[in-house]
Amino acid sequence: MSVQNAAGTWDEDPDGASILLATGRARHDLLVVAEPALLADLDDDWGAPASRVRLSFLPGVSAPGTVGQEDALASYEYRGRGVLIARGRTAAFEGRPARRTTALARTVASQVPAALLVTRATSLGGLAPGGFLPIADHLNLGGQPLFPSSRMVEAAWDESLTATLAGLDGVGEPGVVALTPGPVRPTRAEAAVMAGMGAQAAVCDSVAEAMALAARGVRVAGLAYLDAEVAGTGAAGAAATPAQLPAPQVVRAAVLTALGALR
Repeated sequence: MSVQNAAGTWDEDPDGASILLATGRARHDLLVVAEPALLADLDDDWGAPASRVRLSFLPGVSAPGTVGQEDALASYEYRGRGVLIARGRTAAFEGRPARRTTALARTVASQVPAALLVTRATSLGGLAPGGFLPIADHLNLGGQPLFPSSRMVEAAWDESLTATLAGLDGVGEPGVVALTPGPVRPTRAEAAVMAGMGAQAAVCDSVAEAMALAARGVRVAGLAYLDAEVAGTGAAGAAATPAQLPAPQVVRAAVLTALGALR
């Protein structure tokens, strides 16, 4: 763990000591990253967490600045399993460097065997808004390294966890997402190019965090909630209105299913 002498604060915590300090628990069984709207059913079922701190308490982690995100990290005890839930994330389009957007992932990687990342996505035309796309693979079109590293590494989405999530109600077949810089949704021309490359949806986050975790040995699965589609790419040839109900019951089922798959 290194220290920024000028600021007097932690900069890196590869051993995850800050997680122990924040939660009182040295290890968790699962990391979940999702915005509060997608966690409503889980909140109702699980109630108050065992501990809760600001995400920005952790070394190098910035408080989320986009609408709908919380600067909160909660630790739960569920039937003897530890679940760490980040209720927000810092998006690259906020102007933060890759070191900041992946700081949570790099810190938690030594503390969890698996992670479930849930994000919002724009359908590129082949899938209707309102459902979840399990992420089988991705295209990095963000134009920058996903996370800082001193060497080339291998990393991939976990095929077994992804296939398990694909069996849930409200979840479609696994597919490919394209990571784009945002914050503007893809144009029709961009959507056509990405679809031609094999992508079904575009996201602005989660990919870098997932690969930072996977590169450190964490099994990672992702669910992309399709909240809109690119104008002119749907069956009606017109823009879709972002879906108002983000189906939090699906996220609750996904968390329980992921925990079950880890036994």
